[in-house]
Amino acid sequence: MPNDRPRDPSDSPNIAVATQLKQVTYLPSPLHLYLRALMTSRKPARAQPMPPLAFERRNVPLDGEDIARYARLCGFAQTMGVPPTWPHLLAFPLHMLLMTDRAFPFAMLGMVHLANRIRQFATLNVGDRLTLDVRCGPLSAHDKGQVFTVVTTARRDDIVVWIGESLYLRTGVRDALGAPYQAQLSADPSLTKVATWPVPADLGRQYARISGDYNPIHLWPLTAKLFGFARPIIHGMWSFARTLAAVLPEDVNASGPVDLLVEFKTPVLLPGDVTFWRAPPAHPHVQPHAPHFELRDATGTVPHLRGRWQALDGASSAKPASSSSSSQTHLPDQP
Repeated sequence: MPNDRPRDPSDSPNIAVATQLKQVTYLPSPLHLYLRALMTSRKPARAQPMPPLAFERRNVPLDGEDIARYARLCGFAQTMGVPPTWPHLLAFPLHMLLMTDRAFPFAMLGMVHLANRIRQFATLNVGDRLTLDVRCGPLSAHDKGQVFTVVTTARRDDIVVWIGESLYLRTGVRDALGAPYQAQLSADPSLTKVATWPVPADLGRQYARISGDYNPIHLWPLTAKLFGFARPIIHGMWSFARTLAAVLPEDVNASGPVDLLVEFKTPVLLPGDVTFWRAPPAHPHVQPHAPHFELRDATGTVPHLRGRWQALDGASSAKPASSSSSSQTHLPDQP
């Protein structure tokens, strides 16, 4: 896409300029965050604009041991370095703080994760320290409710190196704001099955221990049933990472900046099997640049996600990111 250059989030007219930038120096426990999420159930299901609110956490390290555990669980080769999905995990507590803030208009119960886009502009290395900024993005209207965007920006030495956009659907909201939501990825009949992967019953618990995402729908049959699922479902971001591990070049850092997009279609129930689909190679000994891929059920008929990856042009023109806040408040050092 044109103009996909690193930039401060406030440069975009679709992203809220934060008049309240809350500095986070202490991360609440997952239990505390999910208690906050349950408290949001009191919020009314009505369309509202997104607040000018942002959360920032500075000096966040890229820890080698944590990244190695994550890479093993998601299937990334050691030669891939820091997986491009890793900054999303580092920012996840800030997502929770944003979406459970009193100023945030929507309840978390009933949210559906629709899509994720990641643009990585520079190689990330173990030992780097990042500044993470999480704020509200654009709204879109959906026939089932309101779609909203959470935008994460990662800076290294005041240079934007990574931007992630997470799209969520809050069901039950009438008269939703924004342009109609449209999926960007369609079914590709040329894809062929190249792998079958087992998804064990405890995969959600394994991923939760690494990611900090202890949503009950991912953990146990009983807790999943309380929220309307017959069995636990795996985190969408695990599915995203697992497919990227299979589709990206093993030396992804050498391939340059990347632009990644995934759209989630149906949940993956645990335990079970999933199948990975991509374009066949032009030559049996040549790895193709196959931008589109899918994760499907064991029969290959039901899509769980569709994705694409491509080289990102123009990323070498990274510029220092300017401050976008007009006032700041600080979270307390205790939850």
